[in-house]
Amino acid sequence: MLTREETTAILLEERLLLVAFIGVIARNYHLAEDIFQELCIKAIMREEAFESREHLLKWARISGKGRAINALRTASMKCGDLDAKTLETLADCWPESQSPHGNDPREVLTHCLRELTEHNYQIVRMRYFEGRSSHEIAETLGRKLSAVHQALARIHKTLGECIRRRTPSLEKKR
Repeated sequence: MLTREETTAILLEERLLLVAFIGVIARNYHLAEDIFQELCIKAIMREEAFESREHLLKWARISGKGRAINALRTASMKCGDLDAKTLETLADCWPESQSPHGNDPREVLTHCLRELTEHNYQIVRMRYFEGRSSHEIAETLGRKLSAVHQALARIHKTLGECIRRRTPSLEKKR
């Protein structure tokens, strides 16, 4: 059984990975941070102790996913383009903890984003940081909607390959 101190230490150690997981669902970094903070309070104040690190992290991912979806519903938003099957797959394949090789997920993603061309980075920025739809991006760039969809697909593939190269533990799971 984990003590409150151990629970706190584990949550803080895994903060980036948990916030990233919640952020993928919530599509909002600040909302993901808020949900993570709520989870920390609930975990620490919980009367029943967690059996192990794995138990705590599984609880945190399931609870975070549920809270993110509820927050989106409350705000009359939808879960981006993520359907229930995608959310389940994401939860199943998300790393249990940060890489033992010291590859901070945020640093890996930042590096891979820097490798994108200026044009591709602009598309990523508009889509994921500004929350614009593919249609809005197409209008802004003066391109066809199908061209934006193709560009996003290529960008996703490029980023995925870069992340797998920089994160050896992901390469083994393929």
